[in-house]
Amino acid sequence: MQIALLTDSAAGLEPQLLKKYQVKVIPVPLEINGVRYYEDRDLNLEQYRDMLADKLVGSIAQVRVAELVKNLEQLVAQGYDTVLGICPAGGLSTLATHLQACSGQIAGLTIHAFDTQTIGRLQGQFVEASAEMIAKGDDIQTVLRKLGRMRRQLQTFIALTDLKSLQKQGYVSNGKSFFSKKILPLQTLGEINEQGQFEVLNTKRRAKNAYAELQSWIYTNYDALEDRMQITIVGDYDNEAFRDHWVPNLRQDFPKAKLEFAQMGVATALTFGLNSILVSWGPRWQEFLTE
Repeated sequence: MQIALLTDSAAGLEPQLLKKYQVKVIPVPLEINGVRYYEDRDLNLEQYRDMLADKLVGSIAQVRVAELVKNLEQLVAQGYDTVLGICPAGGLSTLATHLQACSGQIAGLTIHAFDTQTIGRLQGQFVEASAEMIAKGDDIQTVLRKLGRMRRQLQTFIALTDLKSLQKQGYVSNGKSFFSKKILPLQTLGEINEQGQFEVLNTKRRAKNAYAELQSWIYTNYDALEDRMQITIVGDYDNEAFRDHWVPNLRQDFPKAKLEFAQMGVATALTFGLNSILVSWGPRWQEFLTE
């Protein structure tokens, strides 16, 4: 069995990791003022900032099945007979469902779509974990079982300023009628639930209160994990709150945890807003490589 790894550009994997693991990346399609763009290929975050300044409106577009079939056929031509798709949360992306729609369309190819129930850099960590499992000889069912265990022990929370973008794309699982006609307070905390949808948890009028809420949640796991904990924080490096408050405070408050911070991509910014901050925590992904 030759297993190929496939994900989309929302995973935010660095070029050296893509090369190391030979990952097939599908650029996330974006629709901005009626024009279709592809993340990283013809639209980067700096260009997206300029579009925001010009008040252009955008949304995540659906991945076309025909585009996926073309990419999958390339993998077959390279000698792969199995594809493992590491996908963003199903409530935020159609990649998993469209991959499943491709099953049976390509002779000799078996497709597995794994919903990470997250997005951004943590999605990329699922790719890294999968690649290491495959490299050490795990079969596909073992890989999927370990990924499921990893997913159950990780949590992803998001701090954002309003729900306008999420509601426009139908990504909010609760509170829609209440919040749809008003801008939320300065910070709103939510999570990506087990259905892969954004779920409002709490609202705080001050950013420092939002951080304090998140801090209390992380502490519930920190005492047990300490140096086995991985905290991943994704935001915009130009966001002062992300750069000067959240990152240094997490370093100070959880000194034994491994902290990784990453620049958000266009798809994440378009989904949650440029000023949003995503924080994930749980055991380091390397712990899931063995059972």
